Amino acid sequence: MFLFAIVGLGLFLLGCLYLSLDEFMPYHAEALQKDWGALDTNTQGLILGLLKGFGSGACVTGFAILFMIASSLRKTPRPFILLLPLTTIGYSALLCYATFTVYVRTPANPPLLLTVALVAAGVLASLALAISQRHSATD
Repeated sequence: MFLFAIVGLGLFLLGCLYLSLDEFMPYHAEALQKDWGALDTNTQGLILGLLKGFGSGACVTGFAILFMIASSLRKTPRPFILLLPLTTIGYSALLCYATFTVYVRTPANPPLLLTVALVAAGVLASLALAISQRHSATD
């Protein structure tokens, strides 16, 4: 559950960060090779909308993961055995894919290692959960 909590908290905090932005991050400027002020207001509005969309998705996903963990600690994780890994790995993998796309297709240096670490933590947490449930089923 600790690894799930790391991913959940990481996504929640990342989501909060992106929801609080009023312009893009430095690596976004590297990707576009333009400063925020060089963009017209329509492009700024579109990019802010996309960033807020990502932020809200990460925030809600992180909160859902943390909620499932808290519920599992009070009771049994059985209701979340599939949903917790799917949510954790699913959103983290999509985030990693998006970050990798920016890394490969632009001159930017996005936080690729962070997103890979989130996916790895989610996979390890999911394997540990599956193993623990297998052992509890045989006991």
